[in-house]
Parts: sequence; C-alpha cells; structure tokens
Amino acid sequence: MSQSPLVFPALKATDDIVDSYHSLKPWLLTHLVKGRETYPAHPQTRQLETSVLAWAMDLGMSEDHIKITAEATPGHLVGLFAPKAPWGVLLPLAKLQMILFWLNTVDLGSDRPVGRLVEPVRETLESGHSPADGPHILRPLASLRDDMVAAGGTDLIPGFTELLLGFLHEYTARQAWENGEPLPSLDQYLRHRTRTAGIVLGMWLQRLQPGLIGPGEKLPEPLLQLMKQGSLLVGLDNDLHSCHVAAESGEKFGLIGVIRQEYGIPVDMAFSCALALNAALRYENANTAASICADTSLPVRVRKHARAIFHWVDSVYTWSLETPRYGLRSADAQGVAPCSYPNGKGQA
Repeated sequence: MSQSPLVFPALKATDDIVDSYHSLKPWLLTHLVKGRETYPAHPQTRQLETSVLAWAMDLGMSEDHIKITAEATPGHLVGLFAPKAPWGVLLPLAKLQMILFWLNTVDLGSDRPVGRLVEPVRETLESGHSPADGPHILRPLASLRDDMVAAGGTDLIPGFTELLLGFLHEYTARQAWENGEPLPSLDQYLRHRTRTAGIVLGMWLQRLQPGLIGPGEKLPEPLLQLMKQGSLLVGLDNDLHSCHVAAESGEKFGLIGVIRQEYGIPVDMAFSCALALNAALRYENANTAASICADTSLPVRVRKHARAIFHWVDSVYTWSLETPRYGLRSADAQGVAPCSYPNGKGQA
C-alpha cells in the first residue's frame, strides 16, 4: 500500500529564514527522517561527558568554553558514531568534537579574524607545545596531540594538521561572506561545506580504532571519497537543522541563502531544494558505501572501514535530534518519529 505524499505547507513570499523554518519544521523533519537509522546511546556516554568536562576544567578553559562543554554532549555524539571503539579512542574523539564546538562557537567568532589561528595551530600540532601567550584553543589541541601520540597515532598528525588548517582556511572565506562579500555559488558552497563540517577530522582520528586502516597506512581512494561525501552530508543536515539558530544570531550565510541566491527563489522554496539535494547526495553516499562493501577484491579491513565511515551520517543525525543546540524536540516537532532499519542494517 503506497503512502500519500506529505503535503508542502502553503508558500509564503518571505525572506525570513527563521519564520519559514518554524512553519516548515514538522514537514522538514518528517522528510529528513526518511531512510534514516537512529541509534541508542552508548553505555559509556555519561563517563565520556564527565571526563571531557573535567579535561576542559583542568586545562583552565574560559567560562564560555566550560559552559559549551556542559551543553554540547560530545560524549553522546562520539558514542553514537564510534560504538565499537575502545575508551582510549572514544575519549580523544570526544575531545576533538569539543574542540570543534569551541572553534565554531567561541574561537571563530565573526569579530575574531580566523587567520590569527592558522600559524599558532600549525606550530602547536607540529611541535606538541602551545605558545604560552596563544589563544585558549591551543591548549586542548596540544593535549589532543599528546593523546594521539600515546595511542600510537603519531603518523596521523600531519594529515590531521592539513585537515584542520583547511577547516580554518574555509572559515576565513566564511567570515568574508558574513561581512558582506558576495555569497559563493552553490558549487563553491558545497566544496566549502565538505571541509567545514569537521567530520573528516573525526574520521581521520577514528583510525586509532583497531580493525580499521590505521596510522601509517595509506587510505584507499574510495574511503577518502566516502569520507568527503559523509562530511558534506553532515554539513547539509546541520544547515537544515540549525539555519534558524544561525539566523537568529545574525548570520546571513548558509545553504538556504546560497540556494535562494543561485536560483532566485523564495526562502520556503529553497528549503524544498535543499531537501532534494540532501536526498540525492545521500543516495550517492549509500551507493559508494555499498560498492566498496560488495567489492570482494578489497581487503576485509577496507570494507569494515567503509561501514564505519558510512555509520557517521545517521549517527550525527541521531545526536542532532536530541541535542539542545537545535531544539528539534520542541513542541512543534512532536509526532515526528525516528525510524530504524530492521535487523540492525547499516551498523558499523
């Protein structure tokens, strides 16, 4: 028996992203949940949250950093996307996610030029020591580097450094767009979002997990492609979840705004285009993962690693439904039920 399509709410000719989002939210979330798998919390979630908060306090991070740590639930996030990782991998992953939250909400504020971070970040990751008078964010980076070395991940540091510097480079462009420079084309924005979602950094660090393609080994090109696809999807999911939060805080830039500019359409219609784009990219990502896993000429570890990478997108989506950062479980989203594949399909 076929299901009736979910009817799009009546269009309103408005440029107000916040107003459009709230009126479309139940419709939007019901479509986003299609074909998703949602996951249970990891049994060590509470321990991870406590450990990351203690780590931040021991480092002497600012009140803003501590507040964000208490609210961001990084332990819940990493427990979802790396459920089979041992504690010695889960905790560094949680620290990395916390660093990325801090970068996004404290250290990359629009009144702080991103360029000031590039060389100190490079120096910290290459040397293992943060400058005494450097920005706060360097202390947790140096600590995370120590964790990587202790876990046998020294060979991951050059690639990790390159990825993080790429992340910062893209934020330099983002600040220019936020400060009045012309918005990028959709093609430019998708390349930008692939690098700023931050997910590839976590996937890179997850190589510490036993059974995957580890430090010192070359990642096969199909896995690199899968990482990029997953990072873009997480970024676009985030854009659809948090565009109202960004707009309320004064940001003028994001997927909805870029699509609206690209095609000269109202904001409401841009949400539909964003959903269609998201669905097409999810289909491509699933096909890439399936083709790797079905290729018996590839080593078993490569196929296992592909499943671990593919697991990330819906894991981050599961977290986004529950984190207070986006408010997706507020009253106007009630009745939007998460779905799960039968028999644990898609598990890493």
